[in-house]
Amino acid sequence: MNKILILGGSGFIGKSLVSKLEKTNSVKLMIHNSDIKTNSKKFKANILSKSSFIDEIDNDQTIINLLGQMTANESDFFSSNIIGGLNLLNSCIEKKIKQIILISSINVYGENLDKPSKETDALFPKTMYANVKMLTENLYKDFSKTFGINVTILRLAGIYGPSKKNGFLTKLINSTKDKKIIPECYNNGNQQRDLLFIDDAVNCIHNAIDYEHNGFEIFNVSSGKRYSMNDLISKIKLITNTELNIKYNSEIPDEKCIWADNSKAKKLLNFKPKIDIDSGLKFSINNML
Repeated sequence: MNKILILGGSGFIGKSLVSKLEKTNSVKLMIHNSDIKTNSKKFKANILSKSSFIDEIDNDQTIINLLGQMTANESDFFSSNIIGGLNLLNSCIEKKIKQIILISSINVYGENLDKPSKETDALFPKTMYANVKMLTENLYKDFSKTFGINVTILRLAGIYGPSKKNGFLTKLINSTKDKKIIPECYNNGNQQRDLLFIDDAVNCIHNAIDYEHNGFEIFNVSSGKRYSMNDLISKIKLITNTELNIKYNSEIPDEKCIWADNSKAKKLLNFKPKIDIDSGLKFSINNML
């Protein structure tokens, strides 16, 4: 039985991950402002305060860091990733942890129109979000090499599912019932993204816990496919038999295309995405509307 500490277990990915892991593992959750119904032990702490959580880190523990997602306050976003990362890593130096799994994003690759990004590709982030994620990854990499901490970086694609509360895909689905919701499509709906259903993402994170390695590893957790916003609109129209009220915008505020090669995760983490985009959309729509 693995001993697992999850930071950020009350979010979209966290809730699904906790539900899966606590069935067969000893799970402990660190929560901040929000809460979660669980049979696992939970405690309140702040990633920006090392003293608030260091005593909860146990020897031989695997730590999964889901914190540091985008917020409206850019300063908070930067602090939770960089300062919070330093607090966590310095705490782990004092403990004999098994490994840290950092949840990152394939957005760190930046623009990629030709072929899906691989873990060995250079990073050219285009947005503030992606730049902070890249800096955070580098921080974990440096600590891993300097202090011998086992670190696994999981670069996730766009994760979707019926319990997700925000994002373009969620807005699209909700707009089929609420005509006051008008999704905005940049690049006239031609922007392309790699999308992965929540259950497949959680299964890959679960497999990463048992992956034995020393040092630093990076994996793409993605579908390996890309879908334009217009593709998604067409699929949702077909599933719901509903016309959508879309606002098209020719501006391109960020990447035209982001997608990632998942062959390394398939080989080493036994990652097997089971939910294709059509099945995932149907399931999400049926459980959201």
